[in-house]
Amino acid sequence: MAKLIQFLKEVREEFKNITWPKREALIQLVVVVISISIVISLILGGFDYIFTNSFSYISSIKTTNTTTKPEAFPTFGLPASPSATPKTTTKPTIIKNVKK
Repeated sequence: MAKLIQFLKEVREEFKNITWPKREALIQLVVVVISISIVISLILGGFDYIFTNSFSYISSIKTTNTTTKPEAFPTFGLPASPSATPKTTTKPTIIKNVKK
């Protein structure tokens, strides 16, 4: 308990040595901090907006220019396995003269 009381006395003495800023200086510093925070947030928000829109634009170009469906597993120039080829060889049946 004595150590705690000694610590609090030392803290009180150190608080007397602090040089606190005047009210006008404190207001100016707060304005500077808020202004810099707003400027930095606008810059970062602008970059985020630009990158988000550019990536979505690039993505939309890539999806609109593709004419074939991409393979689920690319073969990298190797021949396709026999199981990958479709096995349907029957012709579709055409129904004519359907009565209602």
